[in-house]
Amino acid sequence: MGKLLQKEMLPFLYAYMDGTPYEMIPYVNAFRTPDRGIAGFLDLPRYSSGYAALHNALSFMPETHMFKPFSDRVKSVYHFLQGVSTYAAQFKKSIQKARKEADEKVSQQMEFDLNWSLDRTAVDSLFFKGYKAKTKVSAVSGLERMYYDHEEPWEKNIPFYNTYTTTLKVEKPKAYILPYAYEDVANRLRWNGVNLYQLTADTHIEVETYTIEDFETRNAYEGHYLHYNIQVSRDTQKLLFRKGDYIIPTDQVANRYIIETLEPQAPDSWFAWNFFDGILQQKEYFSSYVFEDLAADFLEQNPALKDALEQKKTEDPEFAQSARAQLDFIYRNSPYYESTHRRYPVGRLLKNITLPMR
Repeated sequence: MGKLLQKEMLPFLYAYMDGTPYEMIPYVNAFRTPDRGIAGFLDLPRYSSGYAALHNALSFMPETHMFKPFSDRVKSVYHFLQGVSTYAAQFKKSIQKARKEADEKVSQQMEFDLNWSLDRTAVDSLFFKGYKAKTKVSAVSGLERMYYDHEEPWEKNIPFYNTYTTTLKVEKPKAYILPYAYEDVANRLRWNGVNLYQLTADTHIEVETYTIEDFETRNAYEGHYLHYNIQVSRDTQKLLFRKGDYIIPTDQVANRYIIETLEPQAPDSWFAWNFFDGILQQKEYFSSYVFEDLAADFLEQNPALKDALEQKKTEDPEFAQSARAQLDFIYRNSPYYESTHRRYPVGRLLKNITLPMR
């Protein structure tokens, strides 16, 4: 679909819009000013066009300049829609063929990209019509400000950075197992055409699990506190899954949607968007006066942990002066620590096994 879009559809649309009063240009994501170059926008799944890509669908997010007259903004979108419709009518079979091939490939694909970064070494050229960028003293702050001088228009080829390289990828499991408690996630999977099955009996299943080791959180963003820079560790455990828990096979057309939402380190995963925040709260603690004796016995039985404790006291003076911090260090490295704290509850099934499900 990407090849069809870049090699065939976009050239058609550029030519079509050149025949109207309204020319087309990529989103002006400029390096300060357009003459220094612009970069292709990373359409993550949170954006409409990035969401459509998860379903192997062609999409556009038309934006019209806010300083243009309203009538021109409406008419330009009207012409653009005519261009898209014209292309779709003329090349219907090509689109259907590409979509079918994409669906088949994604259902069989083993490795998926989860995040990307702009490749500054890959530079293309783009013809651009702009105005000279200048500076003058601001009437508001009295400091220097930038403005575009409409008395000095220019037209030239500018650098266009439109290549992204993968920074994170994952190999898909045979299936994911989602606890029934997370029905909000299950519903969203259903709404997006994902086939889900449910266990018909409580079953112990060996799965790969993630532990959320680190993350950062933005302030209020689209009604959520979005997590990012998510770091995970992996482990293999035999866990008890309950009757009603969801089995989500990864041999589906919706695979990209499944994987980019259920892999917690993906930028728009359900974990990133707060659907699993309950695991981040530690619910079990210890009473210092009770745990003191247990901790002392545990250290005697585990010399390696005792050495690690002494090393940390040597390296961290504040830690060395805090009895509570030292007990907590022992607690977190003992069997008494809450095993589900920060453990991502979605299991990754790595082997084909027969499960009781419907």
